[in-house]
Amino acid sequence: MTYNDLDARIGERIRTRRKLVGLSQKELASRLDIVFQQLQKHENGTSRVPASRLYEIAQALNTPITHFYEVDDGVTLRRSSPPSDISAIIGLQRGKLAKQVLELVTAFMKIKDEHARTDIVSLVARLSKSNARR
Repeated sequence: MTYNDLDARIGERIRTRRKLVGLSQKELASRLDIVFQQLQKHENGTSRVPASRLYEIAQALNTPITHFYEVDDGVTLRRSSPPSDISAIIGLQRGKLAKQVLELVTAFMKIKDEHARTDIVSLVARLSKSNARR
């Protein structure tokens, strides 16, 4: 792997994480006090990300800086495990909502019956759609 490949992979990880937490390039760039075009260059791998900026990006995306270096020597990127994705989602919530999300996820993971889990997901999806219309 060349340095350019690594830059591109780090950029991909930034983009993936940014989208996971629901930020636009403009929103993340604003948090970093840079223009969104610069963030775009970082994400495309056409501009290297300085270590200090990568640290700021990690902070803004609520993830450890090591997340961006989790690359294989092979062709593909390693995927984040679901628990780290869940932690990121919970980390974006505040107060009572964060506690409720954690309780819900913890309880859900203990359900052994696959059909029950499917029914719960369907119920939550229906409830979220009906609340969006109110």
